[in-house]
Formats: sequence, structure tokens, C-alpha cells
Amino acid sequence: MPIYPRLKNRNMEPPGGWIYRDLDTGMWTASKKNIDDLIAQCIAHRRANDLPIPSDFAQKIETSLAFSVSPELAIDLPDDRKIGPRAITLYHVNKATNAYLLGWRLKAGMAKVDGDEALGRAETCASCKFNNRTLCLTCNGADQWIGAWTGRRSKFDPVLGVCEQDGIILYATLHSKHPPHPLNGVFPAFCWKAEMAASALEPAAAQ
Repeated sequence: MPIYPRLKNRNMEPPGGWIYRDLDTGMWTASKKNIDDLIAQCIAHRRANDLPIPSDFAQKIETSLAFSVSPELAIDLPDDRKIGPRAITLYHVNKATNAYLLGWRLKAGMAKVDGDEALGRAETCASCKFNNRTLCLTCNGADQWIGAWTGRRSKFDPVLGVCEQDGIILYATLHSKHPPHPLNGVFPAFCWKAEMAASALEPAAAQ
């Protein structure tokens, strides 16, 4: 009987979110609830496409998540499993982005800027030298994951990557009123994040 790597804590959302790519259809499925909801959605997707549902389908979904997280968050990984530099980078990007999205929900109630402002932000980021497109966010399902949070798209999304200054996927922040991580000197003067970060620091400075 095969041993399936699994998550150490099934109730803790992994840094990349509850997300799975069906190998037959190529489609990504994302859940904002939990792993069981993700599995149910994936099963529904296969049924809708008249595809068989293997008896070990749920285990395979959890295994895909186990391989996507840092090793200490998984159980029964192969002893020879190695994480390359690209995978480590993706892990940290997903972790930073997930932390930002959770902060947006908990501290700002998912409040959004209007569409025109978001589009202006996207245009600025698209031409910025700190727009790092090394990672294929579509290949990694980040566009589906973040789209489930924002409920929005922009025409610049295909050319947006990761902000090198805060390590967060750019289109996770474009629509949000929640400020980015407020570190002094991180964002260039022309960046729309600079003013937001400065404003976030003002209450702390006043204390």
C-alpha cells in the first residue's frame, strides 16, 4: 500500500492556500475554507467533466499540498526529497502573500480601492524595475488563488510578478486598502505603496 505524504496539520492553511491543479484538465481549484472543501470542489470538477474519481483522489490532493510546503509542515515526505532554490523562493513568496491577504481580511475587512485606482497601480507596477517575473504565477496557480480573494482582474495581470521590495505577489495588493509591510525606505518614491507604508508608520511614530 503506497504511503502518501500529508500535511502535519490539516486545519492550518498552507502558505500557498488550499489549491490543487487537476492533471487531466489542467484547471486549478482553490478553496477559501479548508482542505475538505477543496477536495469536494475537485471531485465536483471531475464529475462535471465526466472523469473518473480514483479511490485515493483525496490523498493525492493532500499529497500535492504536502509537497508544496516547507518540509517541517508535512509528514512522510521521501527521505531524498530536496527543495531547489526556486521552490524555496516560491514558498517564501506564498508565505508573505498569504500573510498579507490574512491581514487585509482581519485588519481592513477586505476594503478595496475603486477600479480606476487599482488600474493605475497596476500600470505603475507593470513598468517598475522591481516587478520580478522570475516565477510563473499562472503555472503555480497564484492567479486563481489570489483571484478568489480579490474577485477582480486587470489587463496588466499577465505582466505582473512579485514585488522585490516586499516579496508579495503584486496583484494581491493592487485592489486593497490594507497597507503593505511598513518598512522605511523599502519602496521608491514613485511607488503607490510608499505613501501607504508611510501612513501606516505614522500612528506608531506618534506614540
